[in-house]
Amino acid sequence: MEPRLLLCSLLALALAACSKPADASGGKLDEKLYTHFGAGVTAGETVAMPQALARPAEYSGKPVRVSGEIGEVCQVKGCWMMVGDASQKIRVRFKDYGFFVPKDSAGRQVVLEGLLEEKEISVEQQKHYLEDAGKKEEAAKVTAPRKELTFLASGVAIRNPEPAK
Repeated sequence: MEPRLLLCSLLALALAACSKPADASGGKLDEKLYTHFGAGVTAGETVAMPQALARPAEYSGKPVRVSGEIGEVCQVKGCWMMVGDASQKIRVRFKDYGFFVPKDSAGRQVVLEGLLEEKEISVEQQKHYLEDAGKKEEAAKVTAPRKELTFLASGVAIRNPEPAK
């Protein structure tokens, strides 16, 4: 490939990886409908978590906005959550351990901004996650590190519960 063409291609890829879709105003998702954590979440194109997990190479390592249902939250302090559907969930951690989410958020819809990445999870970290979830017997059975897809969120928007009528 010609050097100039290669350089232009790399520049285009770099710009695409740094950009994230937003609406014309660049504002946050409706703050009447969502409670924001961390940097919050801007309005714009969102990928459903199952779609992102079905094609991780397409979304991995670049800013992405995904949506899904919260399946589980760390019951110690809300420092991680599992998001997805019945067939597949992904662990969501929070950038720089800089914010937490409410421990009673399971079952609510969420929109996340951040990075989808494959990580090796150490035995100690796996045990920590299981113990935080109250699964001490499962934690005792962990003996080897494993690779898993994770999501590092810079912003989270959790849909507020519907008001009682």
